[in-house]
Amino acid sequence: MTQATTHLSPNTLPLEAPAASEHGVLPLAPIEKPKSWFIRLLYRATRKRYGKTPTAFRVMYARAPFIGFFTLVLVTLLEKATKLPGDIIALAQITVANQKGCTFCIDLGLAELVRNGIGTERFRDLAEFETSDAFTEREKAAIAYAASVEGTLHVPDAIFDRLRAQFTEREITELVWACAIERYFNSMAIPLRIGSDHLEQAMRARQ
Repeated sequence: MTQATTHLSPNTLPLEAPAASEHGVLPLAPIEKPKSWFIRLLYRATRKRYGKTPTAFRVMYARAPFIGFFTLVLVTLLEKATKLPGDIIALAQITVANQKGCTFCIDLGLAELVRNGIGTERFRDLAEFETSDAFTEREKAAIAYAASVEGTLHVPDAIFDRLRAQFTEREITELVWACAIERYFNSMAIPLRIGSDHLEQAMRARQ
């Protein structure tokens, strides 16, 4: 008896497993070879910076390059034009990302801290920041705002009283803006199920 041989046509060949993260299967697959020259340059720059191109870039910016350009401008302004120290902004933004469960944004934020020589150990204490000795009163005020604004956009007066005791009015405005930017990034990454790229670990390995 001769065993039958099954011949698969190109249309019935097994497909590669769809891209997935800890949040599930990505509804939009990452694009490895974007058409846009700007995005190709962005891929090259991020590979040099992190050792790989983050998933969000390959999922979103490859399909809509103008979003990538807008993000680059936004991040540059946040880094170069604000009066707030980078560690205060990082504490606030990672607090927001933690509240949302945006593992992509948390990982990217921690990777940037490692790259800039800022320790990340105390970021593990954010859930207990009020009782932790790892944060100053100024930092606690910023974290309290970030935690409050993520829970509800109606921030209590007591939170602003803490901010006014530690920050100038411009700094408070910038803190509000930094948290709003983080919410914006979270609101894109989470629906698209974009998870951690383990960039923090990769940055530590490169040091």
